[in-house]
Amino acid sequence: MRKAILSALLVSVLTPSTGLAASTALPEPRVPVANPFASVHDLLACTRSTGTLVSAHRGGAAPGFPENALESAAQTLTTFPALLEVDVRQSRDGVLVLMHDATLERTTTGTGPVSAQDWSTLRTLRLKDNDGNETAFRIPQLRDMAAWAKGRGLVLAEVKVSETLPRIVKEIRESGAQANFMLLINSLDDAKRLQALDSEISMSLEIPDAAALQRVKDAGIDMRRVVPWTGIGKRDRAFWRALHAEGHTVSYGTLWYVDGAIENLDLKGIYAELAADGVDLLATDRASAAYTEIAPVRSIETALRQCKAVRTTVR
Repeated sequence: MRKAILSALLVSVLTPSTGLAASTALPEPRVPVANPFASVHDLLACTRSTGTLVSAHRGGAAPGFPENALESAAQTLTTFPALLEVDVRQSRDGVLVLMHDATLERTTTGTGPVSAQDWSTLRTLRLKDNDGNETAFRIPQLRDMAAWAKGRGLVLAEVKVSETLPRIVKEIRESGAQANFMLLINSLDDAKRLQALDSEISMSLEIPDAAALQRVKDAGIDMRRVVPWTGIGKRDRAFWRALHAEGHTVSYGTLWYVDGAIENLDLKGIYAELAADGVDLLATDRASAAYTEIAPVRSIETALRQCKAVRTTVR
């Protein structure tokens, strides 16, 4: 009964995303981020000396708030500043949408491959939260997120299908959102392509050790625009120190089984320890809990204000 009442309240407060016009109904961030630098990489270079930024996996999904939904991203930012991680796929008729899975069943009321449906069909579907409950929210387009994020928050968009990279870059550029977006790139070939396509959009690239770092350098990737993703599980403090010594931001994750263990065993202080160990960007499914632990140790809000990255004017 309580869940039904909560769902009804959420529907009444937040308008389903059906395009850019819907973004005006979304709540505003508690700490609206307006990046004064040319790229997310450059902003993180400024904040890493004093703050650790939490990356909310798939936008910060929670009961009643589905993954990869504008409404979930907006709800996350009402509480604390975060990097919003989302996933990008393409419909049959070439529309870029936020969706993690290649198929629709788990997260929507639809069925079959995302790539087999036109936007006219996808836009009618409703999103389901991680408990499988149908919500009033709709699948957003990438351009919706790009337009909404400007002056509000930072976004990390994973390129799920390599062939969509040029179109993703084009939409981010057309929205003027290069300073708000970083792309999660899954291969050196795509890293080279992004470097050729755009000189401003930052990238997150898997670099778990010194050998991988050397391979990236040997491939001709400009490390001045790369945020190294060092993986999940192992705490390689020596490598983190080496990355810092070269002027790089350290990104690390506690996703899935690590977050699960922390929650199930009621472990305290793990997120704060990671921040103190040198993690500058922490990817997690427990963004709120991580932020609460990290804030007293390495406050990202303080760091953002010191870097003049908090919008003070009212929209």
